[in-house]
Amino acid sequence: MATLQRETDVAATREAVVAGLSAHNASRVGPRNGEPLALSLRDEAGIIVGGLIGELKWQWLHVDLLWIDESQRGAGHGEGLMALAEAMARDHGARGVYLSTMSIQAPGFYPKLGYKPCGEMADYPVAGQTLFHFAKAL
Repeated sequence: MATLQRETDVAATREAVVAGLSAHNASRVGPRNGEPLALSLRDEAGIIVGGLIGELKWQWLHVDLLWIDESQRGAGHGEGLMALAEAMARDHGARGVYLSTMSIQAPGFYPKLGYKPCGEMADYPVAGQTLFHFAKAL
C-alpha cells in the first residue's frame, strides 16, 4: 500500500517526480525536447544589466524571467530581448510564447508586443496584487 510522507531529500524526490511526469507527458504529446534559452543585455563594461531566461519546449517558448535594470529602461531593450527570443523560438519551430508577470512588474508591456491575456490570479504574490498570464502565437 502506498503511503504519504514529507521528504527530506528534496533533490531526489524532485528527480523522481520530474522523471515520472516527463514520461507521462512524453507518452501523450511526445518528448519535451527542452532547450534552455538565456539572453543578456550588457553595458559598456560588460556587466549584465538585463536579460531573458526561458525554455524552448515542445512547440513553445516559455519566458520565465525578463529583467531590465532601471538605468536601462525606456530604451527599447525589453522589446529587443523579446524580439530576439521570439526569432529564436521560430527557428526552433515554436508555435507560440507564454509567460507570466505580476502587477508590480510589467503587465502593460506585453500587450504592446502582441501578447494576449490568457488568465490571471488575484492576491498573488500578496493580497492586492495580481499574477497575469500572457500568450502570443508566432
